[in-house]
Order: sequence, then C-alpha cells, then structure tokens
Amino acid sequence: MATLRKKIRDDSSSSLDPVSISEKAIVESSGGAFGSWFRLLACWVFAIALATHLHYKLPEPKIHRGVDPDTGYTEFSEHNAMETISYLSDTLGYRIVGTVEEKQTFDYLENAVRVYKMEAQGLTGAPKFDIWVQQATGTHRFDIMDNMVFKAYTNVTNIIVRLSCPETESRSCEENAILLNSHFDTTLGSPGATDDGSGVAVMLEIIRVLSQRNWSGYRNSIVFLFNGAEETLQDASHAFITMHDIRDSIRSVVNIDACGTTGREILFQANSREMIDAYKQAPYPHGTVVANDVFRTGLILSDTDFRQFVEYGNLTGIDMAIYKNSYLYHTHLDLTENLEPGAIQHLGENTLAIVDYLAKNSTLSNIERTSEVVFFDIHGLFFVVYSWATAFTIQMGTAFVSVIFFAYIVYKTSHSSPYRTIPNIVGAYIKSTTSIFVSAAAALILPVFIAMFLTSEPIGRHMAWFAREWYGALIFCPMSLVGMYGVQYIFYAFPGPQHVDVEYGTFISLVVSFAISTFLTTLTSVASSYIFWIYCSILLVATSLNEFVWKPKAQKGVVWKPKVSGLTYIVCAFPMALLYTDYTYAMIDIFVPLTGRMGVDTPVDIIIAVVFGMVTFMTALPSLAHVHRFGKRFLSKVLVFLTIFQVAILGAVIARGGSYGGWAFPYDEYHPKRLFIQHLKNLTSGESHVGFGEADHGPYIETVVTAVEDALGVKSEARHGSENANEWASIYPFSAFLGGYRFNTKPYLEANGVGAADLPGPFPQLSIQNDKYDSKTGIRSFSIVSVSPTYTWTVISFDAEVLEWSITDSEPLEGPRHYIVRHVVGHGNDAWKLDLSVRVPEDKREEAKAGRYKMRFEFTALETENFAGHGIERSIGGVGILGVVRDVLPIWTTPTWLSSVVEVWEL
Repeated sequence: MATLRKKIRDDSSSSLDPVSISEKAIVESSGGAFGSWFRLLACWVFAIALATHLHYKLPEPKIHRGVDPDTGYTEFSEHNAMETISYLSDTLGYRIVGTVEEKQTFDYLENAVRVYKMEAQGLTGAPKFDIWVQQATGTHRFDIMDNMVFKAYTNVTNIIVRLSCPETESRSCEENAILLNSHFDTTLGSPGATDDGSGVAVMLEIIRVLSQRNWSGYRNSIVFLFNGAEETLQDASHAFITMHDIRDSIRSVVNIDACGTTGREILFQANSREMIDAYKQAPYPHGTVVANDVFRTGLILSDTDFRQFVEYGNLTGIDMAIYKNSYLYHTHLDLTENLEPGAIQHLGENTLAIVDYLAKNSTLSNIERTSEVVFFDIHGLFFVVYSWATAFTIQMGTAFVSVIFFAYIVYKTSHSSPYRTIPNIVGAYIKSTTSIFVSAAAALILPVFIAMFLTSEPIGRHMAWFAREWYGALIFCPMSLVGMYGVQYIFYAFPGPQHVDVEYGTFISLVVSFAISTFLTTLTSVASSYIFWIYCSILLVATSLNEFVWKPKAQKGVVWKPKVSGLTYIVCAFPMALLYTDYTYAMIDIFVPLTGRMGVDTPVDIIIAVVFGMVTFMTALPSLAHVHRFGKRFLSKVLVFLTIFQVAILGAVIARGGSYGGWAFPYDEYHPKRLFIQHLKNLTSGESHVGFGEADHGPYIETVVTAVEDALGVKSEARHGSENANEWASIYPFSAFLGGYRFNTKPYLEANGVGAADLPGPFPQLSIQNDKYDSKTGIRSFSIVSVSPTYTWTVISFDAEVLEWSITDSEPLEGPRHYIVRHVVGHGNDAWKLDLSVRVPEDKREEAKAGRYKMRFEFTALETENFAGHGIERSIGGVGILGVVRDVLPIWTTPTWLSSVVEVWEL
C-alpha cells in the first residue's frame, strides 16, 4: 500500500494543481481547441452517418416468384405483393365499410385465396387449406382518447384462411394455431395502400409461399384473418375473436398494421417472452421495449386490432407496423407510388420468418402474458432479448460497480496531494454530479422557451419544423446546448470545493450520474430503463480505460496535461451516438408527423422542443466534460457562438417562416395540413352547413377560410370540436380533438335557386318497436330501429338513465347520462336495432302512462357517395357544395371529405 501511495504521489507531482493553471497555459499545452473539438465532432459525424445508413437500409425487393437456392423454399416477393396493393388502393381506392368497394375487395381476396388453394392441391406434403367467410353482427365497448364509445355492427365481413398439417398428420395441429391478422377496409380519407393494403398483401403472399411448402414437419396451424372492419373501431376482429368457430384454437397473434409508407416496420407491442423470442427469427429485426412502453402510455393516438385479441381472446402476441413518413397516413396520399421500395420485402420476410418458426417449432401452449421482458435491436443486425429479472441484476450490478469505481477514484485522488482530503473531493464530485442533472434539465427546458417565443401571439410561427424533421434540430438544439453548457459555466461561480480537475471530475461525474439514473429507473421496473444502463456501461468502460490503460502521461517541460484522453472521448462518444441515433430517428419519425393529428389544443411545439432537447443531451453527453478541457474562458466563447447562432435561426424563422413558400412554412404537398371537410345537412330544420375541422395546432388555416368565404359568399363561424362535437358525431371520438369553422351554405344555395325543400333523399328512418311501459317500476322498454339505405357509419345519441340494453359486453353507466352509440353496416345492409330499457324521470311518468312520453334521439349518418373522394357528393337541387370548396383548397392541405345528414326524432 505504501508503494502504491508513493507511485500515485510521484505521478501527480509532475503537474501543478489544475486550479492554479492559467487559461493560456491550458490552451497552449492541449494542442489546440480546434483540433480537439474537430476530432470529437468527426467521431460524432461518422457515428451518425453510419447509424443513418443502417437505420434506413432496406432489403432489395424480389421481383419474381423464385426459390431460395439455399433452402429450396419459395421466396416472398415484394413484386407480387405490390400487385395486390396496387389493385386495392389504385384501382378500388376507398374501401370504406358499407360501400361497394368493400364488396369488391372481399371478392378479390376470396378469389385470390381460392386460386392459391387450387395451386397447392396435389403438391407433395401440401398443407390442409381451409377457407371460411364470416359475416357477423355484434356489439362492444371501445374506450379511446379518454372517450367512451359504444359500438354496434351489422354483417361485417371476415375472410379466414387456415393452413394446417396434412390430413395424415396429427389433428392437434388444427387445435393449436398462430393468428396472422390485417384489415382490408380503409378509413374515410384514404385509399390505404399501406394502411392496411400492405398487411393484406403480405398475408396473401405468405399464403402463396407457405401453401407450396411441404408441411410434414409442422406442428401448428396458421390462421390468416383478413378482417373487413378495423377502421370502424375494430369491429371485425372483435367479431372473429368472440364468435368464430375456430377462435378457441388460437394460441397467439401476430398483427400487421401501418401508420406510414416508408422504412422498416417496427415491433411496437409485445406481451409475452415466447412471442418476442419468435421475433428473433426475423432476418431484419427492428423493435424496442421503449416503443412498447411509450405506446402503453397513450401518447400515440392510435390503436390496432391487437387490442381486441388481447382483451377478448386473452391472447399473447406481437404487433408490427410500417411507421415512417406517417405524414401520408390516413390521407389521400397513401398510394402505391408513395411506398418505398424494399419496405414490403422487409415486412414480408420478417413476418414469414416469424409465423413459419411458430408453426414449426413452438408448442404454442401455456404462453404466459408478461411485460417483464427487455428487448431491443442493434441497427437491425442483432436482436437482444432477456428477462426483467436478468435486467434488474445486471443494471443494479453495473450501478454497484460504478459506485466501487467512484470510491477508488476518490481514494486515489485523496492520496495525490496533501491538500486533497476525502471530504473535499467528495464535495467536489457532488457539485459536479449536481451540475450534470441540472444540465439535463436545462437541455430539456430551455428549448421550450424557444417554442413559446415562436408561438407567441406577435410571432405566430407554429410548427416551423413540421415539413422537415431536421429543422427541429436547427431550431431547438442550439438552445439545448446553451442550457447544457451554460449550467456548466454557472457552476464555476458556485461555492464549493475546487480540488478536482474540472474536466476529469465532470467525466467521472457522468458515470456517477448515470449510475444513479440506472439505479432509480430500475427501481421503477420500467423495462426502458435499459437505456440508462447502456449509457452507464459505456461511461464506465471509457473511464476505466482512461484510468488504467491510456491515461495521458506528463510531458517534460509542459506545465499542464489533460487528464482525459482523446481516445476516452471516442470510446464514449462513438457508441453513444451510434446507438442513440437509431432511437432518435425512430422517435422523430413517429412524433413529428404525429403532431399533425394530435388535436388543436395540444402544445405540439413544446412537445417537439422537449424531444429535441432530450436528443441533444443524450447525443452530446460526453461534451459536458469536454467543454471544460480549455477552461472557463473558452467555454464562454462557445456559449456566445451558440447564442448568436440561435438568434440567427430565430431571425430567419420569423423573417421567412410566415409566408407560404418560406423555408420554415410548415406544410407542403407531401407534408400536408389535415382538414376534415363536412357538408352537414339537417333533415329536421332544413339547414345546410360546411364544417371545417383541423387536427393540428398549426397556422395558416385563415388563408383557406378566407378563400372558402369568398367562394360561398358567406362569413365563417369559429367552432371548437369539444364544444360542438355533435356536428361531427359521425367521427366521434376523434371529433373532440378538432377545431375549425362552419359556413352557412343557405345564401349560396338560394343564389343558385335551391331551397331547404330540395334536400336530397333517400331519407333515413328511426322508429320504435315493442314499446312497453311498466307503471310500477317506471321502466320503459323498447327497440330503436334504424333504416338508412345508402348511408353508413350511423350514430344515435340520446340522454337517458339506461338500465339494460343490447350492448352485450358492457353495462350501462349509472344514472342519467348522455350516450353516443356508433354503428356500422356491411355492404348490402341498411338497418340495425338497439334494445333499451330506461328509467322514466319522475316528472314524466304520467305522460309515459298515457303513452305521450317521448325521448329525443339525434341521428347522424355518412352518405356513401362521397367515399370516392375528392369532394364528390349528393347535390342539392343539382348544386354541389364540396366541389366549390375543393376548387379553392391549396395544395398543402389534405382533406377528408364527409357528406353527412342529421335528423332529430322525438320517439
């Protein structure tokens, strides 16, 4: 021990206390600030460039129906799948439930699977090939976006295909099935090339591929569910998992959906270790438990059929989706031409590998549901999976080792000089570690002030980053760096021990900070805490190498020497940037386009400011130590430069961002502003209005409103979705997030010789059947019958104290409530029924006894004519309204057209 102390003191005697060294001496002896920063920046640039290449890399599309020369298996062909997608989205287009396009889609898919069944017959070891067509009627409760929706559906359609072991094999094969699901319907404003034409095409191609293989070695069957009503709040998947004859044979599910048009699909929901292990078979894995944790928070305003299978089938499984470039999601631009080559090959090969493995190798029995699994991919090259128990052990272990390492550093430093006592050294590290956490907070918070400034009333530059995601880095990251480095500068002035080299002490404090973060987040049992563990591990390795391998040696004649090697920064910065860039792209590709549909009241600029603040801190983390390498004076120059740069960027946004065509204008044709445009005809009052709803907080809607005002010759009336939700009842609950304007079309119609009596038919009918009243209990029981030919997505809203009803899986709410019941009918159907038993109010019971008691029912429905898109509608006396609006819309908007009717009945 004495020898060790002597060696440490001898090593330290070659340099003076760093606090006493002048700024000039530091810079001169360091080899120059420029060279040091250049090396660090070059490391970042290289890591980010490599990560970018890997993150966006896609496999080459296969353009033929070939055979893999290594395995002899039929290969998945993107070309073949694209033919299906093109027919569905480009030829048929809008496949809304209840329209003729829905029926045409069903016919196409049924014919395709029957052709594949014929082609498989006679092949050696061919699987048993079963086909069912399900048309189902049912009800369920659906809660989303903090809103409760009661759903009913009539004759929605499913096509079910099962591939199972040949007739000569064990029958247990049919009793244990993996479910592969996608939906063939589309939402109102979209032809759905990716959502979910991609899933349907992939499933169809997988049926072709697997039906031509020899199934003699398979253990389980695969059920393919082409469901025909997902966009209506998951009705068809509910129908299958609650009513179909083979539902009890399903052991787990793989769901395929989409919210984008480019890039790799991502595994974003998983609820069992076995199914995550199955995903390891994917040749191009891309998924992280972070996405799983974020999705469960509800921050992502979306949902998939996976929910129905978990809630009603108690299934385990995985949920995958193409997610990049979701600017086009649920818009008229979700077309085949906007699908990135290779995206379907990626999705198809991954899905095929997963279900093939499950059918061949898994027992599919006793699969337990759990969220205690950590999983993540490393740039699609590796997929890592381990249990939370393992994660807890290694994360706590790493935190403990970090504490031991810190204790060693304190001990060693205390023996390097008689002026450095352990209390002083520990105090210095407490101060430095505190500065790390405060820097993190500043990195996240200061960009918020930039967002508040840009969106303030005099400035009004909302969402300047929307059309180009990297603009967010340009606008917010400089201020985030100012926050990070500014805190470090301020901490120079704070009282406290100064007996540790600032750069070296800050670097050691980074290890301590992430050891603390790892410890605390691990205690929460949130699987995403593995990110803190990775950072802690990288920092621990880097500091250990710095301390024991390549610690800089004192140079003869040099007054000051750096205590953190340049190699240490590379070992630290490169893997951090390489790994976190992957997360950065995924996060930004999700959240930036998502802000275009988060609602008018959501502070999206602040959200994106925080996102880029977090990205800046996590990517530039090693520089918190590096900024001290050249002293306080140099750090002040860095802060001045960043501040000037930030001011220049803000000036450019203010000067050019407000005009259409300016570099910071938030929208363009392929990054459009979403508008919901509805022609609402009140069949009771004879009124006719055009409603404008916007789904984001972005500006420039006034430009569109003024153009519509000029075209219709009326002034607009401001409307807020939450205050006038009944006007948008056909798209409830999404209507609660809309804000916009309403235009009275009466003057325009009158100017063209049209009156209220000219509102077009056919007219829906709402009537009462089996009406009974029990005077002793005060309970009225009856059935509401809706007949609405050429309409779909009908809604009935009413106020009552409901005691019983025909929504079978949900009890009515307690007490008098306002109810909104949505209903959808499959093609060829136009009627549905809702059974109710209500308690008549005390003051109305005499009227009820005399048969005079009436309830108010408001009925809303969508006209199917409009779903050809582009503003086609039923005219009023030969005069169209939506066509007038369509002609004045700028190219940077994407409209979802609705033609709706509303009528009020007293029944």
